[in-house]
Order: sequence, then structure tokens, then C-alpha cells
Amino acid sequence: MSVNNKQFFNYLDFLLTLVVSFLLIFFTLRVKTVECYHQDSADQEELASVCAQLKKNFLGKSLIFYDFFAADIWQELAQSVDYQQLYQLSGLEKKAPSTLILHLDSKLPDYRLVVFTNGNQEQSYILNQNNNLKKDQGQGSLFTIYYHGPAEILDKNQRHLDETYHQFFLALKNNLDKYQINAKSLTWENDDLLKLDLGKSWLVILDKHSNPETSMRNLSLILLDEAVIAEIESKGFLDLRFNLPVIREQL
Repeated sequence: MSVNNKQFFNYLDFLLTLVVSFLLIFFTLRVKTVECYHQDSADQEELASVCAQLKKNFLGKSLIFYDFFAADIWQELAQSVDYQQLYQLSGLEKKAPSTLILHLDSKLPDYRLVVFTNGNQEQSYILNQNNNLKKDQGQGSLFTIYYHGPAEILDKNQRHLDETYHQFFLALKNNLDKYQINAKSLTWENDDLLKLDLGKSWLVILDKHSNPETSMRNLSLILLDEAVIAEIESKGFLDLRFNLPVIREQL
């Protein structure tokens, strides 16, 4: 056998070994067992149901070549009406030959959004930071936004909220929590008239251009002044749409 032929067969053996090794890895290292772990005290029954869904979805997937973080199942879980919490994948481990260990995070929704269409029909959703519209099944007491503005607030597939509105709602809710203001709801009549209900005999007026951080900080200080509160109660409205708060009887 010539040197060239010997080199050719050595190269062919190498390629065959490489291909066989690849095929063994591809077909052998596949998911057969899925384990789920949650850092917080999640509802164990709900967590077990979520894990069963994940196992069904990931069964048979390649441990090496499949992108578990980008799987469609996370979007499906975010929109599912079967689960109260919103689940995300925070990390994973792979144990050869067939075990996938998932580390999950979950969070209760931050706020409820009730959208009124032109026909005055309601569409109710719950949302948190990831801006997935999840159908509302009455998951307890939540800060609620009643929206009467343009229908374009929802994307055409009704899977996400317009990001500008979402960031405003989220910032408002976060700053209500930050300044320990107990608010029940926000009614969005139009971009220039937002009514914040604190469960009192008077309303706080905002607009789309209000800075939630500044507005809620100012409101928290006003709530400490009993004399000012008494005057607001006698009038009915605290208007925070301007540089200085305005107390008024009518809008």
C-alpha cells in the first residue's frame, strides 16, 4: 500500500470515528428525566403540574444541542390560565446520559390590566416585568388598571402590551410600593386624564406624561399632612399633573 493510500484510509477512519461519535452523542444524550427545583416556597401542587408540562415538552430533546432557554414552552406557560404564578428558567444542569435539572423562578403578577374596547367589552389580563399578557382568572387582590384609551395598547396577537404603557404601569406600581402608598386602582380615561384611587373619598389625577417616581414621592409627603388631606377631602381631587400639586373641586 502506498503512503498516499495509507494516509487516505487513516483520514477516512478518522472521519468515520468522528461521525459515529457524533451520532452516538446525538442519539444517546437525550432527555428522559426532568427534575424541577424552585428557590422559593412555590405552591407544590402547581409546581408539580408545571414540571409535568416541562417534562412532556422536553422529553427526547438533545441534552447537548437543544436550547432550553429559548423553548416556546416558556411563552406558553406565561400565557396559560392554569397557573397563578409566572414561571421562568433561571438555570439548568445536565447529567449524562438523560437527566435535565431545571431551576425555576416564579413571581406573582405585578398588576391587573382591564382593557375596554369600543363595544365596552372587557378584556382582563395580569402582567409582571416580562410583559406577557396572561389571561386573568381572578388571582387575588391586585392593583388594577382600567384602560379606556386607544385599542393599540395591545399587539395584534394580544400576546404583549405596548412597551411604553407597560413601563409606565410597572413604574407606577413599583413606586406605589416604594413609598408605601396603598392604591386600589388606576382608571385611564385618556392620555391626559388618569384617576388614581386610594380607596378614599377623593382621587389623585395624573396624565401619561407624569413621572411616577416624582408623583408618588410627592403624594407620599402630602399624605403625611393632615391639614392638606382635610382640604383635599373637602374638594375631591388632588391634581398632580403640574409642577405643583393643585387641589380642585372638579376637573
